[in-house]
Amino acid sequence: MDDLELLQRALARERAARKEAERLLEQKSLELYDRNRALETEVGERRRIEASLREYATALARSNAELEQFAYVASHDLQAPLRGIVGFSQLLGRRLQAQLGAALDSDCREYLQFIDDGARSLRNVINDLLEFSRAGLASDAIAALPLEIPLQRALAELGPVLRSTGTEVRFSALPSVMGEETQLAQLLRNLIDNAIKYVVPGVPPSIEIEASTKGVEVQVSVADNGIGISPEHRERVFQIFQRLHTSEEYPGTGVGLAICKKVVDRHGGRLWVESQEQGGSVFFFTLPAAL
Repeated sequence: MDDLELLQRALARERAARKEAERLLEQKSLELYDRNRALETEVGERRRIEASLREYATALARSNAELEQFAYVASHDLQAPLRGIVGFSQLLGRRLQAQLGAALDSDCREYLQFIDDGARSLRNVINDLLEFSRAGLASDAIAALPLEIPLQRALAELGPVLRSTGTEVRFSALPSVMGEETQLAQLLRNLIDNAIKYVVPGVPPSIEIEASTKGVEVQVSVADNGIGISPEHRERVFQIFQRLHTSEEYPGTGVGLAICKKVVDRHGGRLWVESQEQGGSVFFFTLPAAL
């Protein structure tokens, strides 16, 4: 084989390799084009979803604000007629007692007591509704503060109840968080009050509060020795006016834990509850760690 034939074969192999490279390049270019088109479609869809979510969040925030304002106005406006009901029922009772004396039968006394009890129960609901409508609204600036400050404030407000029930509250050193003192005191007060209320009959309430820093947030736990919460009700208890027991069994309106959730939500945290093996419940919530 002469040199010319070798050169021709080399050129033929080179042309074939070049064509194959061009074919592969064209194939990869088409694949890249298809991927770019798919990516553009996905990005566009995500942008549309994000825009829809922003619109929904704005509408939801506006609706919540209007609902809170309505709850505040409605509950505030109900206070005056309710005071009238209580006042006139008491006046009626005194008038009947003065006119009839011992002749006032037990049925009349019972009916008057029903009116008074119902009015007082409604007043508690209205007051709790007012407190719920105000929960989560800014009153002080969010700032770094030791968690023990709002805890001590909550314990001071609950002092008479703690002493009368023989409640033991234990806590050790607590970290600092980013929060609003008034609302965090309200949060802790409601959780402690909840632990005192739902106690096993005959057993003094025992509450242990712990907190640990986990990255950029602080996780707080409030454990009690109460009656506990069934797993199927662990989400329901944070909804307003959702009670698991009758008012005859345990007093209350079903607003306290809903207020807790609003406060934690405003601070950008999470709130949940778990049961303990030895009985009782543990409420957990997270707050931003102090900067």
